[in-house]
Amino acid sequence: MAYFYWCIFTLILIHYFIYPVAVNICARLKRENYIAPEINAIPYINLPTITFVIAAYNEEAVIAEKLENTIELDYPKEKIEIIVASHGSTDSTHNIVSGYSENNIMSLHSSNREGKSAALNYAVENASNEIIVFSDANNMFSKDALLYLARHFQRNDIGGVCGRKSITESNDRQAAKGDGLYWKYESAIKKSEGICKTITSADGEIFAMRKALYKPIGKEIINDDLKITFDIIQAGSCVIYEDKALSSEAASISLIDDYYVKVRMVAGGFQFINCNIYALLKNSLSFLIMFFIHKVLRWVMPGLLILLIILSIPVLENPVIGSLFFLQLLFYMLALIGLIFIKQVHKIQLLYIPTYFCLMNAAALHGFFRYLLKSQSVSWRRAKRT
Repeated sequence: MAYFYWCIFTLILIHYFIYPVAVNICARLKRENYIAPEINAIPYINLPTITFVIAAYNEEAVIAEKLENTIELDYPKEKIEIIVASHGSTDSTHNIVSGYSENNIMSLHSSNREGKSAALNYAVENASNEIIVFSDANNMFSKDALLYLARHFQRNDIGGVCGRKSITESNDRQAAKGDGLYWKYESAIKKSEGICKTITSADGEIFAMRKALYKPIGKEIINDDLKITFDIIQAGSCVIYEDKALSSEAASISLIDDYYVKVRMVAGGFQFINCNIYALLKNSLSFLIMFFIHKVLRWVMPGLLILLIILSIPVLENPVIGSLFFLQLLFYMLALIGLIFIKQVHKIQLLYIPTYFCLMNAAALHGFFRYLLKSQSVSWRRAKRT
């Protein structure tokens, strides 16, 4: 029994600690192989044309700010068009976007709510430029973000570039600390993965790709950014990470909103594996290992953590396993206390980290069962903005 315990423990250790260190070392060894051009050294004529795509659903609270942010980005105005696909929106999102038509902004509105994948397909179909940049309505770019994304397309083997998403610090939003730590951790891994070969999944909030590599996504697809990334890799191109292309957004007001975002992501992750298992297995061994450790282990982590508790019970006489068992119980007890006082938990560091960790893993388990029961809709539960 102790053997199985240590096998599970090792998988958890690999996911959270060993893999980030290993991929970082790999990146340091390969860094000199590729030096991206400085943004002020790229001739104007070599800058690619961009279609900026925003998928929006009932975003009247933030869409005007997003459009103003996009209009003010440092990029030649004649080389950029903006498309807002507001499928299913029942508020004034479409009317607000229509008011910006003189800024080369196109509003693609439909009363049918078919999900984000359908909205993206329609937007890309109407795009006329060579590079597509995807973003969300609540996500704001730094002024030079487009230039940092675009500079990599001087290389023909790069099919996609993912920018860095950050969370605005806030003492009023429960999810701010947890989301902030998560995205810093995730960004460090993706930066290293991109240098080593290719990242395993881009972030749809700030992602650029060649239009020629876009394949229409099935309307049933939940994780559109994961599918788009994989399609680019399947086409033989790389997807890299650009940490100087910055974007920021506010965290969810409540941990419960964050919980349901995670539920949807994990349900979509299992859907992706089911739909692409054979294509995944035909990929390179290095990508397969990276994908398994970075993504699959994260989605099955709740099961591993539960197994670790179960497997430790028969071998508690082992002093190391017994000590780890006690520490696990203490950690989960702190999380339980945090859940009881969830409205104040973000103000208490000792309780917040265990609570956030356990809540997100509970969401992953919930997502797994939603996938099994086919109960996860392609329509997302939009978090409260204000």
